[in-house]
Amino acid sequence: MASTIITTLKHLQIPLEEVVKATNNFDEDNVIGGGDFGKVYRGQLSVSGEMVNIAARRLDPKHRGGGVEFWTEISVLSSLKHENILSLIGFCDENGEKIIINKDEATKGSLSMYLSDPTTLTWIQRLNICVGVARALRYIHNGEGRGYSVIHRNINSSTILLDDNWEAKLSGFEYSIKQSVTRMDLVVLSEAIGTTGYMDPSIVKTGGVSQKSDIFSFGVVLCEILCGRKAFIPDVGVDDRLLAPLFVSHYDKRSLNDIMLPDHMTEASLIGFSNAAYSCLKEDRAQRPKMNDIVIELQKALEFQQQLEYMRKNLGPLKIPFRTIMLATKNFSGAYYIGCNNYCTAYFMDIEIPSDMSRRNRVLTKRYLPGEDGVGEELFFTDMKVLNICNHPNIAKLHGFCVEGSERILILKNYNYGLDSYLSNDFLRSKFTWGKRLKVCLDVANALNYIHNDMKDQMTIINMCIASDNIVVDNREAKIGNFCEAVILPPNQDETFHMYCVGNPYYMDPEYKHSGKLKKESDVYCFGVVLFEVLCGRLANDPIYLKKGEQGLAIMGRRCFQEGTLLIEMIDPTLKEEGVENNSTIKRGVNKDSVEKFIKIAHQCIAKTQNQRPTMKVVVKELEEALFLQVTL
Repeated sequence: MASTIITTLKHLQIPLEEVVKATNNFDEDNVIGGGDFGKVYRGQLSVSGEMVNIAARRLDPKHRGGGVEFWTEISVLSSLKHENILSLIGFCDENGEKIIINKDEATKGSLSMYLSDPTTLTWIQRLNICVGVARALRYIHNGEGRGYSVIHRNINSSTILLDDNWEAKLSGFEYSIKQSVTRMDLVVLSEAIGTTGYMDPSIVKTGGVSQKSDIFSFGVVLCEILCGRKAFIPDVGVDDRLLAPLFVSHYDKRSLNDIMLPDHMTEASLIGFSNAAYSCLKEDRAQRPKMNDIVIELQKALEFQQQLEYMRKNLGPLKIPFRTIMLATKNFSGAYYIGCNNYCTAYFMDIEIPSDMSRRNRVLTKRYLPGEDGVGEELFFTDMKVLNICNHPNIAKLHGFCVEGSERILILKNYNYGLDSYLSNDFLRSKFTWGKRLKVCLDVANALNYIHNDMKDQMTIINMCIASDNIVVDNREAKIGNFCEAVILPPNQDETFHMYCVGNPYYMDPEYKHSGKLKKESDVYCFGVVLFEVLCGRLANDPIYLKKGEQGLAIMGRRCFQEGTLLIEMIDPTLKEEGVENNSTIKRGVNKDSVEKFIKIAHQCIAKTQNQRPTMKVVVKELEEALFLQVTL
């Protein structure tokens, strides 16, 4: 085996003389670590004419069987190139010496050295380390471009090394196994090898290992990160020696606070992280997630924490104390209540806001409700992030926020009413002229066109919850006031997929509902429903649209448009002449051409499929023409 490997990897072989020179003849002053395998020496080696800092791991001759592990590590590392995996420079196999030479990247030592120190290793740093290791494991498991995947078999906090920037570098591949990508989901028969406290209990039951064994071990590391202690402590009570079962017990009892490190972490971050750890520790391998799922969950946990840190560092002037909000709403009295959904309750209040201390302002207060699933906090951060990066006159402006304990509150400029009030209140609807309706719709269309096409850095935002109760109106303009469900797409990406659809069912894009495919055109559909609400003077969930034979406002709107009966059956009576049987006559002061152009673009917006719908640029143009026809009447 060794001779075959040497032939294949001959280009990585480094003469012993150069290694001796690089480490100053293995001077004890250059020792930076060690273990059963042998000592690790720091040094400098000339590589391709450039001096490189190295870490030379010298196999102890007393380590029986070390030759197999030596060649295993070289063979595996030689084909792995990833920012979170320790880089191999070469090896030496000469005069009885066996030495593995890596780049000296682990300047901070191993993760195990910092587990109990939340000051040196903050929660956000811990999350970043976990994401790095998860990405490394996803890379070795996938086998993309190599034809084989790798099972590490020795994931623990000592084989996770840290560089100057506290970035993770996965090491310790001496026990790893290569596996064909065609068999990567199968068990490989193998003896139980690893570190106490980290080993997958299924190894004994099945007589072998799989990628899910690495996932179990990584779950134990996640527990160490959260709890600030090692996986196995021999000199404590029996029940507390092994961290994995201790974590599972407290997770099931919802008492993780009893064993975790105290730190300033967001609830959503903690929930996502602990859920990931728990899923990794499932006894049944089949129930453990794949590494890609873990990466996604940990990245979300990191993003929540980063958003909190960003708020604290960059949005300090907008911070409003919870006590101030409590006093202004009289402890969230019903007198200040506006409305609510499953995760947020809205109030109005009069308050001095940070951006304008010269006077008291009436503001909209969105109090996101804490929950065991962390969804409320997730929506809070999404809403705040989008409102903070958007700069458009028809998008509500963030005036303040509160993050204290479990409280997550956003403060927005309040307007007289939501669009839903103009449609459901008879008095307001009677004053809601056709010209005002067109202006409101054009304002919202401009805002949607902005988030779809004109964002900086070429990103795209899909709002996902365009509805009349998320549009706020005053005498001058309308604004979109809610982005809690929004999705931000990076440049050159125009769609994403959801396994579970979210949004208001009365406005939901039918193609998204059935396929999970989310595009800008999904917002166009929602907006089309709003256009029909404005035209008809009724909300989308009005019982008249849900009666037998109808399935909602959009479906009824399509039917009436195709039958040519829309003006008779659906249009708001306040826009028609009174006292006329089968009345389709537009009242004086309302331009019929304007109404018909409006109806045509509204009908296009609620087309059944995404590719049949217009872009928001087209919608804006059509609404501008409809408004022009009305004002030039």
